[in-house]
Amino acid sequence: MVHRLSKMIADFLLHKNVIPETEIDIYIYGYETVILGIVDFFIVLAVGFIFNKFITMIIFFAMFISVRLYTGGYHANTVLKCKMVFISICISLAFLSEFKFPYYLHILIMLLYLITSFFLAPIENYNKPLTSEEQTKYRRISIAMSMFWSIVAVFSYFFAIKICTTITVTAFFITLLMIIGEYGKGGKINEQE
Repeated sequence: MVHRLSKMIADFLLHKNVIPETEIDIYIYGYETVILGIVDFFIVLAVGFIFNKFITMIIFFAMFISVRLYTGGYHANTVLKCKMVFISICISLAFLSEFKFPYYLHILIMLLYLITSFFLAPIENYNKPLTSEEQTKYRRISIAMSMFWSIVAVFSYFFAIKICTTITVTAFFITLLMIIGEYGKGGKINEQE
């Protein structure tokens, strides 16, 4: 459905001579990305509303999008699976953000997140291979973003524990998605088999 809608928009613009025919696939992909991003934002708002966790979900969304854009990781093979995984992460976060985890657990998760980002990022999507320049750029940005969020988490523990927990749990899910993307179904190891 999203692909069909994106194709309709691109075809409309093509017929109005707004975009060239040689770039129609790029525009279709771009519109799909925008539409799915909007859907994700509404999922975040809905979960925030249902569980009364607006701030938690906004922090999650800001971190998740800003980091995953550069780290890469697991990508579902259908939009439905992707949205189900995303909704599951959002709902899990809504519940887990209520817990007060010991400081050492926050530190361990953030270290795992940093180490995973350092050694695995960026993880390419088979639909969107990266040039060597993009790999270098994405690696630097993903490490910088991971360091930024880790520092915010570590220091916010002492004055805003819910922000710390939200960042830590989000880092855990991003780490998990990176590991699955690299070594799980669809990862580089399985692509070579």
